Amino acid sequence: MKVKDLYSQAHVFVCGIRVCEHLYGRPPTLGGLSSLLKISEEELSLLSRKLEERFIISVIKTGAEIRYSIADHMRIEDLPKVEDDSRIKDEISQFQNRQQNRMKEIEKSLGKSTDKARIFNDLDKALKDPSAMKTKKNPLD
Repeated sequence: MKVKDLYSQAHVFVCGIRVCEHLYGRPPTLGGLSSLLKISEEELSLLSRKLEERFIISVIKTGAEIRYSIADHMRIEDLPKVEDDSRIKDEISQFQNRQQNRMKEIEKSLGKSTDKARIFNDLDKALKDPSAMKTKKNPLD
């Protein structure tokens, strides 16, 4: 499923139920929703359990199959509309910490070198003119 927040997923699921009920005149199964929405049955099953817990949909169990209908679609508005920002901020801070550690390691390795200025000059020249960095001549040249 391309949409990851529960709010949007709930809207898609409930919309799929409505379309299936309109087309076929009865509540859909997971297979019917899966083929209509082009979402795997596993993802829809997980989502249906979340929505059932929140009384947004109701599950109709018969002998051989399970069908879904809408219980209270207004409860969708109570769901969070975006992912938790704190998790994203944590990932960004972890990435920044890794980058800082990497830069410290590079500085340490360059600091151990006695010819730090020469390395930076070589890098500067390589950025300005990459062909100047060729040290070995190609026998085909």
